[in-house]
Amino acid sequence: MTGNLLLGGGLATALAAMAICLAQKIPPARSVKIIALVSAGFITAASLLLWYLLFENDFSVEYVAAYSSTTMPTVYKISAFWAGQQGSFLLWLLIHAIIGAVLTFRRTQAAALGIYFLIQSVLVFLVLAKSPFAEHSAQVFEGVGLNPLLQDFWMAIHPPIIFVGYALLAVPFALSLGSLLTEAASQSWLEEARKWTLAAWSF
Repeated sequence: MTGNLLLGGGLATALAAMAICLAQKIPPARSVKIIALVSAGFITAASLLLWYLLFENDFSVEYVAAYSSTTMPTVYKISAFWAGQQGSFLLWLLIHAIIGAVLTFRRTQAAALGIYFLIQSVLVFLVLAKSPFAEHSAQVFEGVGLNPLLQDFWMAIHPPIIFVGYALLAVPFALSLGSLLTEAASQSWLEEARKWTLAAWSF
């Protein structure tokens, strides 16, 4: 299916960025930026496709049939994206990929970038392993809809906030591990990590 192909492109490009960054102390800035943007583009396209399927009530997709219906209001159509585990992981991946693209435009250490794209590759693999684009085994004419407990404004907005925090926490982790992997011991990463940690903690 198209969604899985887009995710496959996101995985291939994330692995390519990881390989370039971990193989060299100073990665070619232009190539890593382009690859990171392409990877984020693939993942964004997959995310937009899932929203399209939800709004089009395409119940041939198992995830849409499980978390959407023809009678749901627009706000809950939007939040149905992250109502299930598959969608939640795709949301996490989307935020992670966007932050990864941003990191390539900052003076981020090559090893740290390599670790960050390794995490991104694992996230893509997890989404592919239990894909939100899996086809339904039966013909369905109406979806189950969103769990009534989730049909609340605060329940609708809290997953994106939490997953922004999760994705941001990957940055100080990557910075610290990247520093451990480099030959010269340095504390230059600490201030940068502190900023990202505070931002993550705020969310």
